[in-house]
Amino acid sequence: MLHAFNQGKSSLYRRYLGHREIGEKRVCAEDEITALIMGPLDYLPAESAGLFWRSLIERGGRDVHPAFPDEAADRAQMRFWPRNGVEPDLLVELGWPTGERRILLIEFKWDAPLSGDDQLHRQWLEFLTPAERTDAYHVFIAPDISAGLNALGERDVWNGQLVLHSWLGVLNIVRSMRTSGFTGLETWKSQITRFLGKLGIFRFQGFDSLSLPPIVESTTVFWSPLNGFSTLKPSTVPSSPLGQPFYFWSPVP
Repeated sequence: MLHAFNQGKSSLYRRYLGHREIGEKRVCAEDEITALIMGPLDYLPAESAGLFWRSLIERGGRDVHPAFPDEAADRAQMRFWPRNGVEPDLLVELGWPTGERRILLIEFKWDAPLSGDDQLHRQWLEFLTPAERTDAYHVFIAPDISAGLNALGERDVWNGQLVLHSWLGVLNIVRSMRTSGFTGLETWKSQITRFLGKLGIFRFQGFDSLSLPPIVESTTVFWSPLNGFSTLKPSTVPSSPLGQPFYFWSPVP
Protein backbone atom coordinates (compact mmCIF):
# COMPACT_ATOMS: atom_id res chain seq x y z
CA MET A 1 0.00 0.00 0.00
CA LEU A 2 2.92 2.37 0.45
CA HIS A 3 3.44 2.36 -3.31
CA ALA A 4 -0.26 2.95 -3.99
CA PHE A 5 -0.41 5.86 -1.52
CA ASN A 6 2.80 7.47 -2.72
CA GLN A 7 1.95 7.22 -6.42
CA GLY A 8 -1.58 8.58 -6.06
CA LYS A 9 -3.35 5.27 -6.68
CA SER A 10 -5.19 5.33 -3.35
CA SER A 11 -6.43 8.02 -0.99
CA LEU A 12 -7.32 5.71 1.87
CA TYR A 13 -4.51 7.24 3.91
CA ARG A 14 -6.76 10.29 4.40
CA ARG A 15 -8.54 8.23 7.06
CA TYR A 16 -5.47 8.76 9.25
CA LEU A 17 -6.01 12.51 8.93
CA GLY A 18 -9.61 12.35 10.15
CA HIS A 19 -11.52 11.72 6.92
CA ARG A 20 -14.39 9.24 7.24
CA GLU A 21 -16.51 7.55 4.62
CA ILE A 22 -20.29 7.53 5.06
CA GLY A 23 -21.08 5.18 7.90
CA GLU A 24 -17.44 4.70 8.88
CA LYS A 25 -17.15 5.30 12.61
CA ARG A 26 -13.83 3.81 13.59
CA VAL A 27 -10.43 3.60 11.94
CA CYS A 28 -7.61 1.49 13.38
CA ALA A 29 -5.11 4.19 12.43
CA GLU A 30 -2.34 3.22 14.83
CA ASP A 31 -2.37 -0.45 13.88
CA GLU A 32 -2.53 0.26 10.15
CA ILE A 33 0.26 2.85 10.29
CA THR A 34 2.36 0.46 12.37
CA ALA A 35 1.95 -2.28 9.76
CA LEU A 36 2.47 0.06 6.79
CA ILE A 37 5.67 1.63 8.10
CA MET A 38 7.31 -1.15 10.10
CA GLY A 39 5.93 -4.21 8.31
CA PRO A 40 8.36 -4.09 5.33
CA LEU A 41 11.31 -4.33 7.74
CA ASP A 42 10.18 -7.86 8.56
CA TYR A 43 11.11 -8.90 5.00
CA LEU A 44 14.58 -7.34 4.96
CA PRO A 45 17.83 -9.07 5.90
CA ALA A 46 18.74 -8.84 9.58
CA GLU A 47 21.70 -6.56 8.83
CA SER A 48 19.44 -4.03 7.07
CA ALA A 49 16.63 -4.06 9.63
CA GLY A 50 19.16 -3.98 12.46
CA LEU A 51 20.67 -0.78 11.09
CA PHE A 52 17.35 1.03 11.45
CA TRP A 53 16.60 -0.33 14.92
CA ARG A 54 20.06 0.58 16.12
CA SER A 55 19.71 4.10 14.69
CA LEU A 56 16.37 4.44 16.45
CA ILE A 57 17.87 3.58 19.83
CA GLU A 58 21.19 5.38 19.58
CA ARG A 59 19.55 8.56 18.22
CA GLY A 60 22.54 10.03 16.45
CA GLY A 61 25.35 8.18 18.17
CA ARG A 62 24.36 8.69 21.80
CA ASP A 63 25.67 6.24 24.37
CA VAL A 64 22.94 3.83 25.45
CA HIS A 65 22.70 1.11 28.05
CA PRO A 66 22.92 -1.71 27.23
CA ALA A 67 25.26 -0.82 24.36
CA PHE A 68 24.99 -2.45 20.97
CA PRO A 69 27.70 -4.88 19.83
CA ASP A 70 30.05 -3.46 17.22
CA GLU A 71 29.14 -6.06 14.61
CA ALA A 72 26.02 -6.09 12.47
CA ALA A 73 23.10 -8.17 13.73
CA ASP A 74 22.67 -11.55 12.03
CA ARG A 75 19.17 -12.23 13.35
CA ALA A 76 16.10 -9.98 13.51
CA GLN A 77 12.70 -11.23 14.62
CA MET A 78 9.60 -9.03 14.70
CA ARG A 79 6.31 -9.89 16.40
CA PHE A 80 3.37 -7.54 15.88
CA TRP A 81 0.86 -7.14 18.72
CA PRO A 82 2.21 -9.93 20.90
CA ARG A 83 0.24 -10.60 24.04
CA ASN A 84 1.53 -11.58 27.45
CA GLY A 85 -0.96 -10.12 29.91
CA VAL A 86 -0.50 -6.74 28.17
CA GLU A 87 -0.20 -6.07 24.44
CA PRO A 88 2.50 -3.78 23.05
CA ASP A 89 2.40 -2.94 19.35
CA LEU A 90 5.68 -4.55 18.38
CA LEU A 91 8.42 -6.71 19.84
CA VAL A 92 11.77 -6.79 18.04
CA GLU A 93 14.60 -9.12 18.99
CA LEU A 94 18.04 -8.69 17.44
CA GLY A 95 20.76 -11.31 17.75
CA TRP A 96 24.51 -11.52 17.10
CA PRO A 97 26.88 -14.43 16.38
CA THR A 98 28.33 -14.00 19.87
CA GLY A 99 24.98 -14.92 21.38
CA GLU A 100 24.18 -11.40 22.52
CA ARG A 101 20.67 -10.06 22.01
CA ARG A 102 18.80 -6.79 22.23
CA ILE A 103 15.04 -6.54 22.70
CA LEU A 104 12.91 -3.57 21.63
CA LEU A 105 9.47 -3.30 23.21
CA ILE A 106 7.62 -0.70 21.15
CA GLU A 107 4.40 1.24 21.64
CA PHE A 108 3.08 3.43 18.80
CA LYS A 109 0.51 6.20 19.13
CA TRP A 110 -1.10 8.26 16.41
CA ASP A 111 -4.29 10.03 17.42
CA ALA A 112 -5.21 8.36 20.71
CA PRO A 113 -3.92 8.67 24.28
CA LEU A 114 -2.28 5.92 26.27
CA SER A 115 -4.64 3.29 27.67
CA GLY A 116 -4.30 4.53 31.22
CA ASP A 117 -1.50 6.48 32.88
CA ASP A 118 0.31 3.23 33.74
CA GLN A 119 0.24 1.60 30.28
CA LEU A 120 3.97 2.02 29.67
CA HIS A 121 4.85 0.93 33.20
CA ARG A 122 2.77 -2.22 32.85
CA GLN A 123 4.30 -3.10 29.50
CA TRP A 124 7.84 -2.86 30.84
CA LEU A 125 7.20 -4.65 34.13
CA GLU A 126 4.64 -7.25 33.06
CA PHE A 127 5.49 -8.17 29.48
CA LEU A 128 9.23 -8.66 29.95
CA THR A 129 10.92 -10.86 32.53
CA PRO A 130 13.66 -9.35 34.73
CA ALA A 131 16.29 -11.18 32.63
CA GLU A 132 14.83 -9.78 29.40
CA ARG A 133 14.79 -6.25 30.78
CA THR A 134 18.58 -6.30 31.19
CA ASP A 135 18.89 -6.59 27.38
CA ALA A 136 15.90 -4.44 26.43
CA TYR A 137 14.81 -0.94 25.49
CA HIS A 138 11.28 0.39 25.74
CA VAL A 139 10.41 2.64 22.79
CA PHE A 140 7.47 5.04 22.72
CA ILE A 141 6.63 6.75 19.39
CA ALA A 142 3.82 9.32 19.16
CA PRO A 143 3.03 12.70 17.56
CA ASP A 144 4.59 14.22 20.69
CA ILE A 145 6.39 12.59 23.60
CA SER A 146 4.60 14.34 26.46
CA ALA A 147 2.77 11.18 27.55
CA GLY A 148 6.10 9.36 27.79
CA LEU A 149 7.65 12.19 29.77
CA ASN A 150 4.68 12.15 32.13
CA ALA A 151 5.06 8.40 32.66
CA LEU A 152 8.76 8.85 33.34
CA GLY A 153 8.09 11.63 35.81
CA GLU A 154 5.35 9.67 37.57
CA ARG A 155 7.56 6.65 38.24
CA ASP A 156 10.87 5.85 36.58
CA VAL A 157 11.08 2.07 36.30
CA TRP A 158 13.34 2.07 33.22
CA ASN A 159 16.72 3.18 34.55
CA GLY A 160 17.56 4.96 31.31
CA GLN A 161 16.11 2.32 28.98
CA LEU A 162 13.00 4.26 27.93
CA VAL A 163 13.46 5.83 24.49
CA LEU A 164 10.98 8.54 23.43
CA HIS A 165 10.50 9.60 19.81
CA SER A 166 8.05 11.85 18.01
CA TRP A 167 7.07 10.76 14.51
CA LEU A 168 9.05 13.74 13.22
CA GLY A 169 12.03 12.46 15.18
CA VAL A 170 11.68 9.05 13.55
CA LEU A 171 11.57 10.72 10.13
CA ASN A 172 14.76 12.66 10.89
CA ILE A 173 16.51 9.46 11.95
CA VAL A 174 15.41 7.68 8.79
CA ARG A 175 16.55 10.52 6.57
CA SER A 176 19.97 10.65 8.24
CA MET A 177 20.67 6.91 7.91
CA ARG A 178 23.45 5.96 5.52
CA THR A 179 21.83 3.17 3.55
CA SER A 180 24.14 2.88 0.54
CA GLY A 181 24.73 -0.80 -0.05
CA PHE A 182 21.39 -1.72 1.55
CA THR A 183 19.08 -1.73 -1.48
CA GLY A 184 15.92 -2.84 0.30
CA LEU A 185 16.46 -0.44 3.18
CA GLU A 186 17.06 2.45 0.78
CA THR A 187 13.76 1.71 -0.95
CA TRP A 188 11.92 1.49 2.36
CA LYS A 189 13.50 4.76 3.49
CA SER A 190 12.28 6.53 0.36
CA GLN A 191 8.76 5.11 0.58
CA ILE A 192 8.08 5.93 4.23
CA THR A 193 9.58 9.41 3.89
CA ARG A 194 7.03 10.16 1.17
CA PHE A 195 4.22 8.49 3.09
CA LEU A 196 4.86 10.45 6.28
CA GLY A 197 4.90 13.60 4.19
CA LYS A 198 1.37 12.81 3.02
CA LEU A 199 0.37 12.62 6.68
CA GLY A 200 1.79 16.06 7.35
CA ILE A 201 5.06 14.87 8.89
CA PHE A 202 8.01 16.38 7.07
CA ARG A 203 11.20 18.16 7.93
CA PHE A 204 11.68 21.84 7.16
CA GLN A 205 14.49 21.94 4.60
CA GLY A 206 15.16 25.66 4.39
CA PHE A 207 14.34 28.28 1.77
CA ASP A 208 14.92 27.82 -1.95
CA SER A 209 16.26 31.38 -2.12
CA LEU A 210 16.48 34.50 -0.01
CA SER A 211 16.79 38.10 -1.18
CA LEU A 212 18.32 40.95 0.77
CA PRO A 213 15.85 43.27 2.48
CA PRO A 214 15.56 46.79 1.01
CA ILE A 215 17.96 49.36 2.41
CA VAL A 216 16.28 52.08 4.48
CA GLU A 217 18.07 55.32 3.78
CA SER A 218 16.74 57.24 6.76
CA THR A 219 18.41 56.54 10.10
CA THR A 220 15.30 57.39 12.08
CA VAL A 221 12.59 54.86 11.30
CA PHE A 222 9.88 52.92 13.05
CA TRP A 223 7.61 50.07 12.04
CA SER A 224 3.94 50.68 11.31
CA PRO A 225 1.83 47.52 10.96
CA LEU A 226 -0.27 49.28 8.32
CA ASN A 227 2.35 51.15 6.29
CA GLY A 228 5.58 49.32 6.94
CA PHE A 229 8.68 51.42 7.65
CA SER A 230 8.03 55.12 8.03
CA THR A 231 10.20 58.05 9.00
CA LEU A 232 9.96 59.08 12.62
CA LYS A 233 10.16 62.85 12.67
CA PRO A 234 11.58 64.53 15.77
CA SER A 235 8.94 66.23 17.86
CA THR A 236 8.87 70.04 18.02
CA VAL A 237 9.79 71.50 21.39
CA PRO A 238 7.91 74.76 22.09
CA SER A 239 10.11 77.74 22.94
CA SER A 240 9.61 79.75 26.12
CA PRO A 241 8.46 83.32 25.54
CA LEU A 242 10.45 84.32 28.60
CA GLY A 243 13.67 82.76 27.36
CA GLN A 244 13.92 80.68 30.53
CA PRO A 245 13.46 76.94 31.19
CA PHE A 246 9.95 75.78 32.03
CA TYR A 247 8.53 72.41 33.09
CA PHE A 248 5.42 70.30 32.68
CA TRP A 249 4.02 68.48 35.65
CA SER A 250 0.92 66.63 36.68
CA PRO A 251 -0.60 67.41 40.04
CA VAL A 252 -0.72 64.46 42.47
CA PRO A 253 -4.34 63.67 43.41
